[in-house]
Amino acid sequence: MRIRRRAAAAVLVLATASLNLLGAPGAEAAQSQGGIVLPVRSHWQTLADSDHVYVSAPGDDAVLATDHDGQVVKRVEGLDGARGMAESVDESTLYVALPDADAISVIDVATLTETQRISTGADTEPENLALAGGRLFFSYQATVFDAGIGSVAVADATPSVTLDDNPVWYGKPRLASSAGAPDRLVAADSQGMAGMRVYDVGSGTLRETAYSDAVGDVEDLAVTPDGSSVITADGYDYYHQRWRLSDLTEEVRYDTGPYPNSVAVDSHGTVAAGIVAGGDWDVYIYRPGETTAYRTVALSWPYMDLLDRGLAWAPDGSRLFATRFPYSGEVTLDIVSDLAKASSTITLSAPLTNPVGTPVTVTGKLTSMVPFPKGGQVKVTRNGLELPDVRIRRDGTFSFGDTPPDWNMYAQYTVTYAGDAQHVSGTATTMVELVG
Repeated sequence: MRIRRRAAAAVLVLATASLNLLGAPGAEAAQSQGGIVLPVRSHWQTLADSDHVYVSAPGDDAVLATDHDGQVVKRVEGLDGARGMAESVDESTLYVALPDADAISVIDVATLTETQRISTGADTEPENLALAGGRLFFSYQATVFDAGIGSVAVADATPSVTLDDNPVWYGKPRLASSAGAPDRLVAADSQGMAGMRVYDVGSGTLRETAYSDAVGDVEDLAVTPDGSSVITADGYDYYHQRWRLSDLTEEVRYDTGPYPNSVAVDSHGTVAAGIVAGGDWDVYIYRPGETTAYRTVALSWPYMDLLDRGLAWAPDGSRLFATRFPYSGEVTLDIVSDLAKASSTITLSAPLTNPVGTPVTVTGKLTSMVPFPKGGQVKVTRNGLELPDVRIRRDGTFSFGDTPPDWNMYAQYTVTYAGDAQHVSGTATTMVELVG
């Protein structure tokens, strides 16, 4: 039986901790201004622009705005069930879906105040938003059993609303668009297998141009900045997928691990793909055109459960924002920096047990997508006590011996690479039981 996302979170956190103690790849330092607790206790989407990070909080009826350092700028309240968000290209207007009010809120970004509320019709409960073809598109509940896609003529002085005359979705679809394909809207089913569709919306109506039934139950999706592809995070898969926008043919898979729930692409095409704590890492980062992650990120301990739709890039790609949900209840923001640097992954091998009073031999290897400079060293501690630094060989391997004191019942070795101009730091831990 496959454990589904949230139910698996506690198990996965504990399993990861155990694996690290047994010498699996150690969790990299998060490289984040981590653990910024936000004054909201719910989450639907994280969005960022040149100045702000926005978190929509349906249980709080609010959207929280912070600066890029995580400092709260304003909490916009009275937004009934705030869910999906979209922002105008000039970053002057933020739109927020309000399912509990059957409406869409229009927020002035300069003042972070609601200036208008557009009704979408009784019992429509709008959820996800995207701007394309000069209109704002929203997914909504069209009938008791079907969901549809509506639109708002936001450029008009009195915005008019158009609803779907042919709803085909089981769940309110996730929506995405890109400035690289301004007249294209991508929609993917969120609660079933109604697939994914691409629409030409240049005329103001939905004209289907591509369809695929190879994906469903999509948690998040993002269109690449050149408008050529769409990347999906399907909650039941063990990988993210990239699809050609013209015909929705699968192009590549990103082997991220179980339960993808977030994806974001920066203006250069760098992909951040997030999963629900399915292993040692929460976020995998890929350079444009590559399918091997050059950077992996473990969000701050002790709780690193990345939220659905919880990733957002600063527009210039200088920072990646990630929201997670600790079991204490508050949404927490991590800010990942040094994004030009590659990961430093350390693997360790040591005996599970070792006789008291005899040397313990630990071997390891430092690896990365980017070569390391010559003459590097790793720092070593045993149960917190510093041991001599160890030189790294040209092939990335290293080894050291140590004889723990007779009174120790175990020896926990922590090996750390401090990082360099092209690499972030890396850490791994292994434990040896000392037996008489």
